[in-house]
Amino acid sequence: MCIAVGFDDCADCHQDSYNLWSSSAHNIADCGICHSPAESGFEGHISNPSDSVPTADLSSEVCGDCHAAIFDEWNEFGEVGFDMEAMASHSEPTEIAEPYVLHSDVSCVVCKSTDGAILNLEEAEVYMLNEEAAHDLNVTEWTISCVACHDPHEGGLWLENSTLLCGNCHNTEGLVADGNTPVVRHAQWEMVSTSGYVDGTHPTAIGCVDCHMSMIPLDGEVTTGHDFDFDAVALSDPDASNGCYMCHQDSLTSLIEEKQAPISQKLSDLNSLKEEANIALESVNGTDSYEIQLANYNDGLFYLTEVENDGSVGIHNLVRAHSDLDMSENFFNSVIEGSSGVDEPADQVPAPGGIVVLMVFATVAFLLKRD
Repeated sequence: MCIAVGFDDCADCHQDSYNLWSSSAHNIADCGICHSPAESGFEGHISNPSDSVPTADLSSEVCGDCHAAIFDEWNEFGEVGFDMEAMASHSEPTEIAEPYVLHSDVSCVVCKSTDGAILNLEEAEVYMLNEEAAHDLNVTEWTISCVACHDPHEGGLWLENSTLLCGNCHNTEGLVADGNTPVVRHAQWEMVSTSGYVDGTHPTAIGCVDCHMSMIPLDGEVTTGHDFDFDAVALSDPDASNGCYMCHQDSLTSLIEEKQAPISQKLSDLNSLKEEANIALESVNGTDSYEIQLANYNDGLFYLTEVENDGSVGIHNLVRAHSDLDMSENFFNSVIEGSSGVDEPADQVPAPGGIVVLMVFATVAFLLKRD
C-alpha cells in the first residue's frame, strides 16, 4: 500500500498530482483506493517505475464508495425502469447500448469513454479532439464516469468553465452546411454558445449546469443533478440553486412549453416537407440538375437535424432554432420548385406515344419519296 512507503515518496515523481491531492478533501484517501500496484507493490514501483506500473481504476463505483448518493443519481442505467432504447445516460455502458462505437471513428471514442474523454480534455478546446492519442487507446471504462469530468486528485472539474467542459463532447465537430452533410448530431455547444444565455441578452449568464445539474432539496434529500436530466418542475422549486424561481416564479414549466410548441410544430411540418422534397429529388435523378438539388436537399437536412439532435426543442437557442428551420424550409422548397419543368434525361428512352408518332412520320416520308 502507498501508506507503507509514505505519500511523500509519491510526490518525488508525481509532484503536481500530490499537490492537488494533499490540499483537497481527498487527502484522507489512500492512493491504493484508485491505483492498484503490481505484485511488487508500490515499493516495487518506486524502485523500478517502468517495470511495475500501477493501474488506475476510472470507474464511478470507486467514487461511489464515498459519494453514494451522487453515484445513485448518476447510475440511471442501473435503475429497473431504464429503457436502453428510449433513454440516454452518462452511465450507459457504450459496449452494451452502442456497440457500434467500438468499431467506429476515434472521434466517438474520445467522447463515449472515460479514457477518451480525459484525453479529449487535454486540449481543452472545442473541436480539438485528441484523436491521435486515441488511436492507440486501450479503453477500460465505456461509460462517462466521474473522472471524465472531475480531476480525481482534488475533486474539481478538469475545466473551470463547465459549459466548455460539456462542449468538448456535445458539439458538431465544426460541421458546416456544404451540400454534402445530411446529418448533424449533438449540436448543443453550437446552440448554447451563440444564445442569449451567454451573450448578455438574458438577465443572468446561464451555463449547462444551471439547468442540468441544479442542486434541489426534494423529499428531505438534496439532489445534485448528476443524472443531467432537464426537469423544469424541479428547477421551479424556490430552493433550487439555479435561481430561476426569482424571476419566473411558478411559470417556468408553462413558459418552456409555450416556447417549444411552435418549434415542435415546425419540426413536424418540415419532416412532411422533407418527404415531398425527397420525391422531387428522385424525379430529377439522372438529369443535369440532380447534383444541385441533392446539395439543396442535404442542406435542408443539415439545418433540420441540427435542431432535432440538439434535443432541447429550441430552448437552448430559440433564435437559432427558428433560423435553422427557416433555412431548412427554404432548401426543401428549392428542391421541390427546382424539379418542375426539368428536361428529360438525355439518355432516357422516349415514351411509347412518342415512338408511335415517329413511326407515322417516317412512314409518310417514305411514301412521299416513293411517289
